[in-house]
Amino acid sequence: MSAECQWAYVDYTASAGSGDGHTWVVSIQCDNGGICTEYVECEEGGQEGYIHDVYLDGTDVGDVCVPDNAVQEVDLAKLILREFKRIAWPSSELVVQPRGGRTLVNFETNFFTPDHRSIDQSVTVAGQSVVIRAVPVSYTYYFGDDTSTTSASPGSPHPDLEITHQYERTGDVVVRVDTTYAGEYRIGQGEWTAIGETLTVEGADQELEVVEALPQLVLE
Repeated sequence: MSAECQWAYVDYTASAGSGDGHTWVVSIQCDNGGICTEYVECEEGGQEGYIHDVYLDGTDVGDVCVPDNAVQEVDLAKLILREFKRIAWPSSELVVQPRGGRTLVNFETNFFTPDHRSIDQSVTVAGQSVVIRAVPVSYTYYFGDDTSTTSASPGSPHPDLEITHQYERTGDVVVRVDTTYAGEYRIGQGEWTAIGETLTVEGADQELEVVEALPQLVLE
């Protein structure tokens, strides 16, 4: 069976690789339903292929004719994206200065994480050896007083203050840092390819007491 498509393959690849913030996925169409044994054939520019549904942010927006020699590559990329989301990437350790779970009101409390390196995971996808890399690209610090900040920097230890916060009142707060990872992969010893989506890993809650520094009278 052959069919016509609303999308040209070159247009789909341009949109999917544009980095426009949307999630683009293709899924091969099945002609017989159930367990797929018959695919819908197509032809574009004199090249034979198979019809795929195009999904934009989870919504079917049309069909595209994927050339026969690109079918495995397209579907493998989809499986790698799923694997990237499935892997339990680690959260980042939060360090607060001053240490000891206590800081002062109206004081520049420093926040940073030492976890800023990329992480590689070797997996097997559709019989292929694949390395998936998670690269930290941003950190969101939650200060526990209904404020937060997002930065591409993991922050720095004292005295190189980058991520700081002043608390306006005393009390107990719960702080954390969430890490957003971008992904890339390579098949075998091939070139690295961007996955095109990010994921965010929530950090562990950490209690912090905000106190007031009271003057003390010293008798000599």
